[in-house]
Amino acid sequence: MEKLMEIQYEDETLVTEPETLSFNVEHESLMNALTLCGKIIPKSGSIPILQSVKFDLMGDTLFITAMDMSQSVLQLLKVENKSNLNGSYLFPAKEGIELVKRLPHGSLTFSKKESTVYISYGQRGKANLKILSAEEFPKLPKMEAVDVTSIPIETLRKGVLATQFTSSDEKSPLLTGIHIYNHEGKLGFEGTDRHRILRYISEVDIINQETFVNAVINAASFKKIVDSFKDVQQIDLLITSSHLILRDRTTVYFGLLINGEYPDFSRIFAQMNSGTEITISREELDDTLNRALSLDATNNRVTIEVDEEGLFVLHTQSENSELSESFPNAKFNDEFSAMKFNGKYLRSFLLILNSEIKNIILSVSGSKMPGFIKAEGDTSSIFVVNPVN
Repeated sequence: MEKLMEIQYEDETLVTEPETLSFNVEHESLMNALTLCGKIIPKSGSIPILQSVKFDLMGDTLFITAMDMSQSVLQLLKVENKSNLNGSYLFPAKEGIELVKRLPHGSLTFSKKESTVYISYGQRGKANLKILSAEEFPKLPKMEAVDVTSIPIETLRKGVLATQFTSSDEKSPLLTGIHIYNHEGKLGFEGTDRHRILRYISEVDIINQETFVNAVINAASFKKIVDSFKDVQQIDLLITSSHLILRDRTTVYFGLLINGEYPDFSRIFAQMNSGTEITISREELDDTLNRALSLDATNNRVTIEVDEEGLFVLHTQSENSELSESFPNAKFNDEFSAMKFNGKYLRSFLLILNSEIKNIILSVSGSKMPGFIKAEGDTSSIFVVNPVN
């Protein structure tokens, strides 16, 4: 990994020799790398040079770089350097990735000569594409001397579940991001769209709390990159003054931080353990909400309350229809005021829970106050949802 970083931070692009630059690479490994590049390359062509993937060949290692204005990725592939030359060029992303995707499995030969790359494949196949010089391709962000936090990949995957609760309103960029922060010495993740909040507190210790930098990273981009890490157990997390960096043995990802102060939810979460707690079957509640949401109720409104017989009940109604279901096995420890919630929001949390979770705990402290939901036996994730009128 150190070698990978050092090469990319040299001041100049590798110089291609006048002879033919040629290497062999396995189709599967190259396609895996290009698939990740496709998630990074901007969709529009406002900056034409970023519609390319940079190839740097050095010895028997091919370094592949893709970037847009807010993120970039560097990957390392082992290849056979047939020419024993080092060099760089820009491989066209749109046609190039689509072509490689359709090539047969097995070994591919890439040979660069002047402004063209020739690809040989199978017993009878040849293709060629025009390429560009790598000299004007932007440099990767500079690495700063920051602490490295090693994170189990499953922790990251649980953290990116907050993506489902972030805003899509670009006018509020901070709310389109996931907040990664120091929560009392543990690594925490938060996402919100103003109506609901998901907070996940992991078991990962922040070793140097004094220097740890809280960060907000675009949620959609962050999810794509975390989902792309396959067959790894641990990921290194680094946060500089401008970027969040994820890296494993062969990949380094740079995501530009979203500037600004993320909302402080400490006062909201301070109410979490007050009021009444209701323990209810996750499966039963999900089943009921699924039916309730078939009605065209305003704001997907559902009402939850205790009826005259002391049963916990959920009901909803539209202009023409009504649905009511009780939960005889629900347990609650105090008087319960009727609460109105967006049923779609309630169900969104149930859908991300592990199927092994049997019960959820809903805490409420008044009809105008937010509700808190957590899984029984796993309080690492807390979901907050505001009531509706």
